[in-house]
Amino acid sequence: MTDGMVRAITGLFRRRGRASERADGLDRVEAEIAAFGEALARHPFVPDHRTHGSRLLADYRRALDAYERAERGFVGDRTPRDAAADVLRALDEGRHALACVDAAVAGLPRPPRLPLCFFDPRHGRSAEEVRWAPAGGTARTVAVCAADAVRLAEGRPPIESGLRERSPDPRPVSRTERRPEHPSDEVAAASRSLTPTDPYGTWPAHTETRQRRESRGDAGVQLSRADAREPALLVVHLERAADSWVELTGPRGDDDLPRRILTHGSSLSRAVVPVPTDGHNTVHLEMHTRRGWRIWLHPPQNIPLLDEEVSSTGSYVLRHPGGREPLRVTQHDGSAFSLHVLQEDFRPGKLLCEGTGAFTAEAVTPKKPCLLYIRSHGVWTLTPTGDPKRADP
Repeated sequence: MTDGMVRAITGLFRRRGRASERADGLDRVEAEIAAFGEALARHPFVPDHRTHGSRLLADYRRALDAYERAERGFVGDRTPRDAAADVLRALDEGRHALACVDAAVAGLPRPPRLPLCFFDPRHGRSAEEVRWAPAGGTARTVAVCAADAVRLAEGRPPIESGLRERSPDPRPVSRTERRPEHPSDEVAAASRSLTPTDPYGTWPAHTETRQRRESRGDAGVQLSRADAREPALLVVHLERAADSWVELTGPRGDDDLPRRILTHGSSLSRAVVPVPTDGHNTVHLEMHTRRGWRIWLHPPQNIPLLDEEVSSTGSYVLRHPGGREPLRVTQHDGSAFSLHVLQEDFRPGKLLCEGTGAFTAEAVTPKKPCLLYIRSHGVWTLTPTGDPKRADP
């Protein structure tokens, strides 16, 4: 979320605007992405962790993430209709996020949002909720446009769209990978700058299928550990935090009850959760949401390294390469915060720092390499302030 990102977005879409129009139906979908990219580039909001609340920052991050999802939904072997479904829903989320940013800056209530039609986002805004069941499936409540609501009430199927159910991409592909026959340093640089700075923004490309899932709505989900004898790192993303929550039902908590890793009362839509070993080779979750979600077991080799300042929101895990190094720990809003060393079984170990609300404190990393676990529901920053090679042993 820097000026460089905004300049990259602007440059990318100016270049696209000069490109000749393609003949296929994906042109209009790409134009929607371009328009939203321009809106992000022109938007006057400049995020500042020192002055802006976590909810405002989360809304701005949600807008940037929506752009990235729209780009990801557009790539691959897609039909225009399928691409339109993924892109339009992502862009709708992004536009609402920007509207929330504008409302917060102006001191106004968050704007309400009606979802796009469940059956086809090109139908426009939903008008009411109805009970519907796919052929051979379980009935559920879906938000539909007025025309589809009438058709379903009359016993007819919804308007035929040809859209198929979205399946998770085994590997998110960038636009530059999709069209390697037209290399461009400018496009490549812009694509890199638009990648979410959060290393836990999406699953790594080599994550195995049995260790990741992506879907919508309530579900009980099972992921397979790479090794039943090893702990795991679970990452959960929700499309919407409101009225959503996630329980880790296996392994259970120390009191033998499910762990609420995302709750109703939090504005967080992402959690990074260490999962200790329990003798089983699976991890079980209960997803409670009416929107989209992504979950995966994060490969250990992709845990980010603490080698420079890191800012994020909520729980997080970092890899410390070793050496006693002073850290400045800052939490920017109200929440309980603690920084722990993770034990070998991924249970929180030595406490390095704790605080509540907005605060700044000092901590020192361990001499030996380890994993560091941040427990928080707020916005925080870890800043290395010394050279571990010169620090006192």
